[in-house]
Amino acid sequence: MKMQAYINKIIEKTGLSKKEIQERVEEKIKELKGLISDEGALFIIAKELGVDVKEENQEIMDDFEINIADVTPNMKNLTLVGRIKEVHEPRMFSRKDGTEGTLGSFILHDETGDIRIVLWNEHVKIFEDPDFKLNSIVKIINAYVKKGLNQKSEVHVGRLGRIFLNPEDIDYKKYPKITQQFTPINEIHLSLSSISIEGKILQITPIREFTRNDGTPGKVASMYVSDDTGSIRVTFWNEDTMKISDLKPGNVISLTALNPRINRLDPNTIDLHATGRTTIQVKEKAIEIKKNYVENIKKIQEIKSIISVKGVITSIDNLKTITLKSGEEVNLLNFILSDDTDSVRVVMWREQAERFSERLTMGMGVALKNVLIRFNSFSNKKELTFLDGSELETIDVQFEDLKVGSPVRAGALKTGFFSGQYTPLKDINSTDIFEVKGYIAKELRDNDIIIYEACSNCLKKIDNCTCPQKGTPTKRMIVKIFIDDGTDTIKTIFFGDQAEALIGLGADEIQEVLETEEFLTNLSKELMGRDLIIKGRGVFNEFNNLNRYELNVIEFKNLDVEEELAKLIEEIEF
Repeated sequence: MKMQAYINKIIEKTGLSKKEIQERVEEKIKELKGLISDEGALFIIAKELGVDVKEENQEIMDDFEINIADVTPNMKNLTLVGRIKEVHEPRMFSRKDGTEGTLGSFILHDETGDIRIVLWNEHVKIFEDPDFKLNSIVKIINAYVKKGLNQKSEVHVGRLGRIFLNPEDIDYKKYPKITQQFTPINEIHLSLSSISIEGKILQITPIREFTRNDGTPGKVASMYVSDDTGSIRVTFWNEDTMKISDLKPGNVISLTALNPRINRLDPNTIDLHATGRTTIQVKEKAIEIKKNYVENIKKIQEIKSIISVKGVITSIDNLKTITLKSGEEVNLLNFILSDDTDSVRVVMWREQAERFSERLTMGMGVALKNVLIRFNSFSNKKELTFLDGSELETIDVQFEDLKVGSPVRAGALKTGFFSGQYTPLKDINSTDIFEVKGYIAKELRDNDIIIYEACSNCLKKIDNCTCPQKGTPTKRMIVKIFIDDGTDTIKTIFFGDQAEALIGLGADEIQEVLETEEFLTNLSKELMGRDLIIKGRGVFNEFNNLNRYELNVIEFKNLDVEEELAKLIEEIEF
């Protein structure tokens, strides 16, 4: 009866035929992905056509109201109900035609999630209403959905949309007040568009400057925050980096207006990103971080965040000094931790690296507490990194069958004949062939990896090829790194297969990601501190402003610590 009444009213006011109205109903149901009934669709169509349907009631409204979690891009004529969770003050903007407009937004919340609501021009006046405040009920009619700058869905209320404060036709019991101020870290998910947390700072990274693809400068800094449910990384960009300049590890803080995003390296991890609206408050309280131990090292590959673990040190490097892009020299210490299920690489930096380098030995049992699991995209495995709040305790632990790991990434090893007679880098002063031993001591710069088109016959650049018949063009790579052996540092250049073996990726694969800033940064972290044995030819480079020799790599292999120790013992015995 109600449907027929709607149809009659629409025919009377518009002159549309019943068939035309039915077609519009089917289109509307399809447009809203079947989330409304025929009656609901008729009601929306009547409103769009300017037909006043007096029979509007709660039953009809329920037909096309949907939950926030069900909102998808490109929806139109949408009706949403929820409570105001966060208000963003309106701002002016200039249109292409030179006129000015007004934009305001707020976060709407229901029990299924949050979503950003964007208001334009006349609708922004609602911000002046004293009832427009946190926890007020809002009903939005005839809105549309589009993707925002962060590629998340947001609801826009345009010229034809309506917004009502504290409407009477809503069951308030369906929308309980927002009482929980902070989201537990283990409950953070992507459907929450604005998150507030409270926790203890475990680590703060220094502010780092970088250049964007468009040539403009930028800044970034991060910190790891933990509560009694888990840990998470919070990243700050550009001017917002100053918000953490006075904070220290160990501070208990609250943060508001954070956006969740998928971690670029690990799609199973969520990070938080600060916004211009993010506020930070230092709390005068204590938070005890639980030291829950994972049952075994193999389990580390299945979990994330901050963990504690026990094992035996089965390999340890010498303390190294590496140079960051900023020019800062920092200490680095790597070791392998093993149990009877697996092994994992552990990385220490700066003061911790120096302090523990004098204490740790092969075969020592240790308990690592509050260490960060990080995904290494080059080894395709997770590793452990010490934070400022991490701890190490020596313990008595034994395993019947230790899984002794190797610090060498699979696929990066190049074997061949090496004499074991190493020349100190300071003594390379000719074009002879030398065998050297050292570690990678500096981060990669933008021009340290070169990809070019080469002739498949002579391997020269296509433009320089002199072959009678040119071969097939092929991608070829050059990688420049700095090796340090304690006596000197020397530029070392890897070509073709040697370059690909060093990095573990082919020239074609590298070219696809080379211009992305995070690739070079993450590759540097993977390479720095690696011990290598290199056979190469000395080359005098008069164009490097240093008037000194470089080393062109003929062949290399990763240093085997146990093998080198055995050679040293043999030399001592004889």
